[in-house]
Amino acid sequence: VALQAEHTRVKVGNSATLGCALTEPRDVLQVTWQKDSGKLHENIATYSVKTGLNIHKPYQDRMNFTRLELNETGIIFWDTRMDDSGCYICLFNTFPFGSLSGRTCLSVFGLNASVHYNISEGHLIAICNAVGLPEPTITWNNLFSSTPTQEMVRQTNGIVSITSKLEIYNTQGISVQDLTCRVRNMNETVELPVKIKREEGSLLLWLLITVGILIVLVLILITLYWKKRPCRRS
Repeated sequence: VALQAEHTRVKVGNSATLGCALTEPRDVLQVTWQKDSGKLHENIATYSVKTGLNIHKPYQDRMNFTRLELNETGIIFWDTRMDDSGCYICLFNTFPFGSLSGRTCLSVFGLNASVHYNISEGHLIAICNAVGLPEPTITWNNLFSSTPTQEMVRQTNGIVSITSKLEIYNTQGISVQDLTCRVRNMNETVELPVKIKREEGSLLLWLLITVGILIVLVLILITLYWKKRPCRRS
């Protein structure tokens, strides 16, 4: 089996074509494309003269055959996603020689990132997520004296998922411009500002002001108490 290419690389969202052909004419009954998912080979598309073509879920409306032939086959992904990365097997079911196959791989480069936050008990928790190929990194422009925690998951097709969590207890200086999650890989950079809603920012500010006023009042009361307390003579 001759391959159109052993390894195809495309940017996420672009189309990708995979193909292979028999080097010698055979009596082919059916052509099957499979995705190699490690221990499992998942059927994604089949074609035969008798039954026609069949695109399996969840690939329907996302891919199709480029040619309806039995000794030569090809498929196209119209709008590639990062989870399309992996290796694919073209399988020719022949008579009387049995199955003949070729293996070609696809890498879809891209970067998806998001950031969200919540405010709980007077401190802010910001979480930045990134999924990419090649492997992405996450940094924060300002740590506010905190140390972020990070979790990483590396999939078999090369895609890496990273989650960075930053807990900030000193929230007085946080504004829209003050906290940004930066996600990078070899191909691109994404900056995601943490946008605190005005009402939440105002609520946090009033909470801090109220706490400050209470502390001042307590200190004043303590001072007055000690001033009015009668001195004991020895």
